[in-house]
Amino acid sequence: MAVKKTKEDLEDVSLLKFALVSQLKRTYETSDVDILLFAGADGKIYASYIPDSIGPKIFELTNLITSNLLHINQQLSMGLQQSVIEYDFGTVIFSSVGRGALLISLFTTKVDLSQNMRKIEITREVMQHLFEQRPMTKDQLSTYPADVSRELRELAKCVFNEMYTQSSEYKKNMEILTDIKKKITGVMGRGEVDQVLAMAFNEIASSPKWMTEKLWLLLLELVINDQIRPLHGDYIADVCMAEWMPDIKRKLESFV
Repeated sequence: MAVKKTKEDLEDVSLLKFALVSQLKRTYETSDVDILLFAGADGKIYASYIPDSIGPKIFELTNLITSNLLHINQQLSMGLQQSVIEYDFGTVIFSSVGRGALLISLFTTKVDLSQNMRKIEITREVMQHLFEQRPMTKDQLSTYPADVSRELRELAKCVFNEMYTQSSEYKKNMEILTDIKKKITGVMGRGEVDQVLAMAFNEIASSPKWMTEKLWLLLLELVINDQIRPLHGDYIADVCMAEWMPDIKRKLESFV
């Protein structure tokens, strides 16, 4: 039987890069920041979010960053937590993320930084949490301010959901769901399918993406015995039971 996954998948190092990029994207979407980079003291870019609309301007911006990186790192190593540098094109904010890493936030136009600084600080703390691979436990999250803890929970949820939809388990369940819908449609008609399945999923207290082999077979039994048998009689229900159950079981077992 498949094991239901949990949001603790974020603790897996294989998700680290994806989680870092996801957080940068979330910051971009909720602030005035145009480009976000997460870099090491040596200039290596660990993660970035650069929208396509920036175009060739990115080369000019990254050259400016590179030329200042050594100087900024020297200051940060001496205890400086943040540095704000204004250029003609906009502003760059260098924020220390633990030891040897930087969150670099670029604004390509003049903006009110006071409206963005807290968001950058939240992102800095989230990036440090991820980069140091700290656990996503209740006790650990309680050590942060409420807005940082909330952002970590939202990020964990977003990353988990997006990564899970790419898994073979999720794809298997979506294919089985499509197959079952076709089977029910053939007996009860297209207009009844969603209602019938909604009642069945509610009965077993699950949803399509969390289904296991045992739950799929249980769901089919409920649909046949509680929905099809009362409306279409024992003969149709028995035929469905004899044909659908082994067919779905075979398809479930065929997935690797």
